[in-house]
Amino acid sequence: MTHPPTPPSTRRTRRTRRRRRIVATVAGLTALVLGATAGALWLLTVKLLHPIDDTPLNTRVVAVGTATVTLPATAESRAAGTYGLVWQDSGSARQHAGVLGRITASDARTVTRELRAATPPAAGDKAKITVTVWNSDPRQAAGLDYQEVDYSGDLGPMPAWYLPGARDTWVIQVHGLGAGRSAGLRTMPRLHGLGYPVLDITYRNDPGAPRDTNGNRQLGDTEWRDLDAAVRYAEAHGASGVVLYGFSMGGGIVENYLQRASDTGAVRSVVLDAPALDYGAAIDTIATHLGIPFPVADVAAPFIRLRAGVDLDRVDTLAANRRTGGPEQPVLLFHGTADTVVPYATSARFARDWPDRVHLVTVAGAVHTGAWNADPARYDSELAAFLDQHG
Repeated sequence: MTHPPTPPSTRRTRRTRRRRRIVATVAGLTALVLGATAGALWLLTVKLLHPIDDTPLNTRVVAVGTATVTLPATAESRAAGTYGLVWQDSGSARQHAGVLGRITASDARTVTRELRAATPPAAGDKAKITVTVWNSDPRQAAGLDYQEVDYSGDLGPMPAWYLPGARDTWVIQVHGLGAGRSAGLRTMPRLHGLGYPVLDITYRNDPGAPRDTNGNRQLGDTEWRDLDAAVRYAEAHGASGVVLYGFSMGGGIVENYLQRASDTGAVRSVVLDAPALDYGAAIDTIATHLGIPFPVADVAAPFIRLRAGVDLDRVDTLAANRRTGGPEQPVLLFHGTADTVVPYATSARFARDWPDRVHLVTVAGAVHTGAWNADPARYDSELAAFLDQHG
């Protein structure tokens, strides 16, 4: 049986429908890819520009003993050293914190560690492990007397903690992204024991500090001015010199200050802990850890410039040191090999570039700014020996 030929108009209608379906499919896929790309870029840049620590409670308390806590076995819970534990009461939003000490038992499923806490957690409580250890103040964390002071930045008064000391060289601590002044609580007892006055500062867009019109972190591009004001405050209050101590982005702020301030003559030496010296390398590392494809990471720099007004080349202090002949002051540099935020390789490169001025302390297996946590005794010993020579 022969079918009558399909009229040309019908064939054209079918072709038109197919083309429309193809165009709609392509448009949908394009929108999907663009949406995923924008989402990945937003996630990536939030890690660099977000002003607070919003790390979720990502584990649960399995059991609680006398001065011990049992947690699920993970890389974090198995890590040797000293860490903080933050947990939330089941059924409420109230959070508590304690200090995780040595591992007392472990198997394939759980890890039991010493826990020092005023209020112990309960089985089932949501929790997270932190390198910051203490989210309080010098008195609550370490029994150290301190003063709440303000130093004058170009945006207004900047809050800081001041610990008096017998020496006339001050240590100025500069925290990293999201950590706040409590990042410096780990090193304060040793610095105080060595007799150093400590000024632990805030900078623009920190909670309690003045905000600029942008409201985002500038990765050291503007924050170095706040450090400059802190150095001038120290000098005005009796410091004959300063040691600058920067953690993560705080290390980038320190290095931007040293590259861009008109007068850095007060700086005796520098201590850096997992410093952000090359944000291009940090973006690649964060993207890899988050599973973001490299083509997305490649466009992150212009996205950051658009969102925060920061030119990453301008805050690349690894390259800046090469242009200017390297650091003028001796540098003590701590970095862990398991850092998934700021790559260990950038610190290793900095030390290779200037072996006579940069002493790198490599801490195997330590996470981002976790060198002290992984081995507090070695960290404090290296710090004391360096300051004995260069403090």
